[in-house]
Amino acid sequence: MQNSSTPLTPSQEAALGLIMQGVDDDETITHDTAVDFLTAGGFERPEAEDLLEQLMLKGYLYEATDGLRLTG
Repeated sequence: MQNSSTPLTPSQEAALGLIMQGVDDDETITHDTAVDFLTAGGFERPEAEDLLEQLMLKGYLYEATDGLRLTG
């Protein structure tokens, strides 16, 4: 998933990869589940929450009524 207008840092790329491994493209997950994927992948909880927010702000994830979804 590439978006040249909103490039990712290496940490953000790693976080997105962990989330993508845990869900299908059309599947929704909760905020807590996404944070759990990131903490299981080695990020501390505060950093995981920050990375999740950054991915949402950059448009790689969005919040739907039933949870978070991957864009693209």
